[in-house]
Amino acid sequence: MRSIIKANLKRWLYGSCPGYSGSFPYYGVRTFFPRHSIVFALACDQGIYEASNIRLLQSALRPNTTAFDVGANIGLMSIPLLHLEPSLTVVSLEPSPHNCESLFRTHAASSFKGRWEVLELGLSDYDGESTFQCASPDLGAFDGFFDTGRAGKMTPINVKVTTLDRIWEMRGRPAVSAIKIDVEGSELSVLRGAYECLRSSRPVVLTEWCAPNLKRINCPPEGLLTLATELDYEVCAMPTLVKAVSAVHLRSLMEFGESFALLPH
Repeated sequence: MRSIIKANLKRWLYGSCPGYSGSFPYYGVRTFFPRHSIVFALACDQGIYEASNIRLLQSALRPNTTAFDVGANIGLMSIPLLHLEPSLTVVSLEPSPHNCESLFRTHAASSFKGRWEVLELGLSDYDGESTFQCASPDLGAFDGFFDTGRAGKMTPINVKVTTLDRIWEMRGRPAVSAIKIDVEGSELSVLRGAYECLRSSRPVVLTEWCAPNLKRINCPPEGLLTLATELDYEVCAMPTLVKAVSAVHLRSLMEFGESFALLPH
């Protein structure tokens, strides 16, 4: 009961109260969000947003390395990583204009900005431009290259697209310890575009692998296993880290959650 009261108080104070609304403290960082943001509401309810996923990424961090946050939204995965490891560089990538407006404000006000880079870019397995589907600002968590039907009416815009390998190479191929990918169904394309980085740096990868999204875009779930096998990675369900040993097993694990870890052998 006490946690519910606390969550509701945070929602009111930072979501509606004049003089306080529009941003909230998160790991000591003033974090901005779109009005009525579903991600902000989840952070209030959970205390720490997706805590088990954050713990996995934090456990993978090594000093003087880089982490990539692909589909960074308002930065709730980037900030805890920067907070934990003082020598870590984080590159956050987010093509949604609604999310980027808040993310750039958070970055500008953050004490981490010297080692935190925010790029308004989409990632895939090619360079160029693509149509991107935007929901209303409060539902920006569902923005993506495909309309997955989870956020009502979507508005198409054009965004710049590149590969994680290109971003990595332009920064001198730094050692990478962790990658998070949450791009509403396009995760496999992002992973294919990160092939050389994964093969060379062997980072831990946290990815969304959501059955409804994949079904909507006709992406076979076992594609994740195929790529992981090529790269000598294991696919493990979060938060238990149960290893998916076959396509049928992976599909069954997807019934219980949408987050999966790719762990290098």
